[in-house]
Amino acid sequence: MKLKFIGTTSDDGKCPTLYETEGGQIVVQGHKLTDEEALEQLRDVLPGETFVE
Repeated sequence: MKLKFIGTTSDDGKCPTLYETEGGQIVVQGHKLTDEEALEQLRDVLPGETFVE
C-alpha cells in the first residue's frame, strides 16, 4: 500500500501527521492514546481499532 503525505502540524518531525491511502482512507500518525478515562468515552469501537493523540 502506498501512502500520500497530507500534512502535519509539527515543525520538528513529531506527530500528528496525516496520510491518505490509495483507497482514500486516512492514516493518522501519533502517540497511542492510553488515558483510561478518555478510552472509556469512545463509542462504537470495533475490534482491531486503536486511537492516537
